[in-house]
Amino acid sequence: MESEHPEFHRYRVVPQSTRKKMKQHPLCKNLFVTEIGFQASTSFQPIKKNYPEAGAYVLVYVAKGTGWYTVKKKTFRVSENDFFVLPASLQAVSGTSEDDPWSIYWAYFSGAQAAAVAGHLMYKNSYAPGKAKFLAGRISQFDDILHHLELMENVENLVYANSRFYTFLCSFRLTVLSAKKHAKKDGVIQSIEYMRANIHGHVTLEALASVAGLSVSHYCALFKKKTMQTPLNLYTSMKVQRACQLLQHRNQTIKSIAYALGFFDQYHFSKVFKQVMGTSPKAFSRQSIVHGR
Repeated sequence: MESEHPEFHRYRVVPQSTRKKMKQHPLCKNLFVTEIGFQASTSFQPIKKNYPEAGAYVLVYVAKGTGWYTVKKKTFRVSENDFFVLPASLQAVSGTSEDDPWSIYWAYFSGAQAAAVAGHLMYKNSYAPGKAKFLAGRISQFDDILHHLELMENVENLVYANSRFYTFLCSFRLTVLSAKKHAKKDGVIQSIEYMRANIHGHVTLEALASVAGLSVSHYCALFKKKTMQTPLNLYTSMKVQRACQLLQHRNQTIKSIAYALGFFDQYHFSKVFKQVMGTSPKAFSRQSIVHGR
């Protein structure tokens, strides 16, 4: 018999009357939770055979243990930090390992953007599970969402909970974590920190790969996989963002900013700035002054 202790399970289902309010609320109608829960070391199966909400999806996140689910005659195995997203209307079954019962966080969600969010999470894997990067605040974020949904009589709580749910879902597609405590473990993050520390100078791929402890070819491939861009493109973008800050100060000229950030000359800087920002440094500076930044 599964434990009834509240530490081992939490659950909230949103009433139909409240769902109707969220569908009409301008800040909730795009994405809102309809059912949410947590089950620890359990044989609980989160997938329902018939779900009443049209256009709904279910997210299941495996915090610990192992399990499986079957959809369209294909079975997928899942373990710690795996997640999967399925249309609620899809016929599927799931189960846990008897030797290593799963602890799962799950949520059904709907709204005008639910399909787009689900597509973003499933990416190219279709119904296959994804592997989530460990994120220290993910569980506390889930608990906060659930807590505020328990106070659903207050519209402000509903808006807050569903706004947090959006970022909770997006956390499953994170590729690079910015938390400093992860930097020592991740060569890509270490190299990005190195870029920040040398924003006013020059860096080479060789130097960045050395900081990451990788060969240049391996580093470049891993960096692009994690960030969807090349190391030097990110470094250039960081320089331009720093330039945007400096251009808001009237006492600095474009020429001085260009040299301060390690560009060859003012013309090279202006060309790169316009490529990234879509406007010239001079125009950006004028706009900043007009808006009183």
